[in-house]
Amino acid sequence: MKHVSLSLLIISTLALTGCIDRQAADQRLIKACKAAINAFVSEGEKIESITSETIRNHAKLGKGHRELVLDVAITDGYHPYDATHSCIFFEEFGPFNMSHRVSIYQLNYGGKIIGQENYQIQGSLEDMTKLTDAVDSALR
Repeated sequence: MKHVSLSLLIISTLALTGCIDRQAADQRLIKACKAAINAFVSEGEKIESITSETIRNHAKLGKGHRELVLDVAITDGYHPYDATHSCIFFEEFGPFNMSHRVSIYQLNYGGKIIGQENYQIQGSLEDMTKLTDAVDSALR
């Protein structure tokens, strides 16, 4: 009986330390969205800062789809400018929130949609590859 109780205690401790909560998952999504945006800014430009963020469940796509709207300051090193871009991700949590899997569904970059919209792929194959590579690299 002692071995069973000790085993249960160890498993419970490991399960609790590996849990991913909503706040940690949202931080991962922000990092991934920032990487997606940076993949499409002009050469020599980058996101200087995120001035505001809105994170919510997507109203139309249903459970598991998370939408981020980021107001960002983009700079070329000299002249920053403000822009608003959004990302939609599909996410899944493993049992007991032990894992968090994310895939990009859509990037709205200045009105240009890359990814899926109305069940159709938008953007070129090159754009989709660039987008998924940026998100995957950010989430590693």
